[in-house]
Amino acid sequence: MIRISSIALAAFVLCAAGALCAPALADPTPNPSPSPSPTPSGVSDPCTSILAIVTRPTVTTDVCTVREGHLLVENGYTNTTTTGPGGGNTVAYPQSFVRIGSNIPRIEIDWTPPGYNKTSLGGAVVSGASDMAFGAKWEAGYSANALWGANAFVSVPSGDPAFSAGGTQYVANLNWGYSFNSEISAAGTLGFNWLTAYDANHTLQHFSSIIPSVEFTAGLPDNSEAFVEYAYFSHAGFGLPGKSLIDAGLIHDFGPHLQADIEYGYSPTAINGQKQHYAGFGLSFMY
Repeated sequence: MIRISSIALAAFVLCAAGALCAPALADPTPNPSPSPSPTPSGVSDPCTSILAIVTRPTVTTDVCTVREGHLLVENGYTNTTTTGPGGGNTVAYPQSFVRIGSNIPRIEIDWTPPGYNKTSLGGAVVSGASDMAFGAKWEAGYSANALWGANAFVSVPSGDPAFSAGGTQYVANLNWGYSFNSEISAAGTLGFNWLTAYDANHTLQHFSSIIPSVEFTAGLPDNSEAFVEYAYFSHAGFGLPGKSLIDAGLIHDFGPHLQADIEYGYSPTAINGQKQHYAGFGLSFMY
């Protein structure tokens, strides 16, 4: 899932002190669970396993929602290296993303609490908390091979000055997934983002960024998956051009309640002489 926080955007792909993790700043493609329950139409629900529901660590937002009576907490750690003039390292954790199933079918409520960030960009070591975000996700429907939905959230400028976007930000995503067979799947997100950032004069500015992404996953033995993803940010920050991101990783389920992931990503796009790459890992718990 992609999160909106200033340092998360920088950690993943942006040169400015902003971030998308999307809700972000991340997530396996929905795969059929081993023992899905049939719907009246005879099509099995593809969103019953933790492997299908967890949405980190990719930019692509998974379609599946947390079901009523369940709680999912996703957590992660990312270390981003920025090379070139004014470069340095940025760490972000625990990147928590809380997802709560509602009593409305296939709709969940989401919350991104503040995260801890530390950066040495420009030679100055600064640490602090990022902004909070609130939202919801809707799994609109599914067929034998495909599923589709949407999610939206808003972040509020609640973090420390060095890591806050400074203003309210909005994100709306259209999400899809498709299974070619029992092993190979694809997923994608088309994100519309209305963001804020401070310019060189510390004046709050508004800008937008369209973020399409596509992800391919391959099922592995023992409830595991491998994924590779490409994402494009039409604006990497206020006044900055577009930026590409390529990432890949492995995901493994330790039973129905615990999932772990590791990932590596890099941006081949140079902006102001800088490039970025990152490595990270995560743990998610579903109750």
